[in-house]
Amino acid sequence: MDQKTDFQLPVAAAPAYLTATVAAVSAAGALLVMVMVGYLLVTADHMSGTPVVTMVFVFFPVLAFGLLASAAVMALLARGEFRLLRNPPVFTSDGVRLRVFARRGYDVFVPWERVSRLRIADKGPRPFLTVEVPGAEDLVGGDPGKAERLRRTAERFEGAAFVYGLRGALIHAEDLDAVVGRLSDGAVALDY
Repeated sequence: MDQKTDFQLPVAAAPAYLTATVAAVSAAGALLVMVMVGYLLVTADHMSGTPVVTMVFVFFPVLAFGLLASAAVMALLARGEFRLLRNPPVFTSDGVRLRVFARRGYDVFVPWERVSRLRIADKGPRPFLTVEVPGAEDLVGGDPGKAERLRRTAERFEGAAFVYGLRGALIHAEDLDAVVGRLSDGAVALDY
């Protein structure tokens, strides 16, 4: 009996939705602060020389800018988490299915014999699953733009052309290593 079935990396939805909620709240807070500053600009003509008003007109715009910056960063993080949530890597008995360039679905398949290293790396505030493939540009059908993007990713992540954030992953590294070892017949091991 063959026990090799496809294994889709399990991912929790909560981190993505929480990050998106924080982004929305920060954006709403920035909008509220900007409206308040606008209201104060219109109504504070007679108090314009007082130090309190000057402080308000400096503090609140800085606060609004900080909230907007926070919203932008959180939105980018949420985007990456939703990307992983929609199409996490799928490990099969033949290799790994990855979504790299497509908006939906999987667009790159890496056979196990092409994977030189599969590891979990800490780069920044969260762990990443990195897939190192020599000559990864061959897997994108000769598209020079996609090949350049893979080269830049490999430079940034120590040789790994394919990288996935694992913040919402629902599997321990040891368990993922066991899955990878089983599906690749021991040809590939997960470094962590």
